[in-house]
Amino acid sequence: MYKGLWCVILYSLALVMLLSGAYWHVNCTVYVMAGLFFGWDIWFVGGEHFEGRTTTKILSHCRDAETLMSYFIGFYAAVLAVVFTDTGKTTTFLKACHQAHLSMCFVGAPLVLAAIPMLFIPVEFGKKKDEAAHQKEDITRSVKALMFVNIYFEKLVVFTFVHDLLRISMALVKLSEW
Repeated sequence: MYKGLWCVILYSLALVMLLSGAYWHVNCTVYVMAGLFFGWDIWFVGGEHFEGRTTTKILSHCRDAETLMSYFIGFYAAVLAVVFTDTGKTTTFLKACHQAHLSMCFVGAPLVLAAIPMLFIPVEFGKKKDEAAHQKEDITRSVKALMFVNIYFEKLVVFTFVHDLLRISMALVKLSEW
C-alpha cells in the first residue's frame, strides 16, 4: 500500500529529479519518473492493495481525480491564453523556453495528459463472488484499470507541470525580464 518508507523514497526521488531536471535543463528526469510512477502504480493496482475499498469508493475517487484534472485544464489553458495573447509576454516566454531548452511539446504535455483520464470508457463495475450467496462484489480488472489511469496520469501531469514551471522560472531569473 502507499505507506511507509517506500513513499518517502518515491517522494524524495521525485523532488531530486525535479530539481535536477530544472538545474541541468534536461527532460530525461521526466522520463525516469514516468517509468517509476508507471511501475509503482502497476504494482499497486496489480497487487492485493484493495482491502477496505469498494467499487463505489474507487469510482468516486476516479470522479474526484477527473474533476481536479478538469480544473487544471481550465487553469493551464487560461495561463497559456494570457501568455500567448500579449506579444511581449509571448516573446519573453518563448525566450525563457529556449533558454531552458524546453520544447513546446513539453509545455503542452500537461494539458494533453490531463485530458486522457477524462475520456469516457465504459467499465464493468463488479461481479458477485458467489451468485448463490450474494456475497460482496469483487473489484473488476476494468475498475482497477480505470483507477490506474487516473492515479498514473494525475501524478504524471503534476510532475510534468512542476518540471516545466521550475525550468521556465529558472530561465526567467537568468533572463531577468519577467
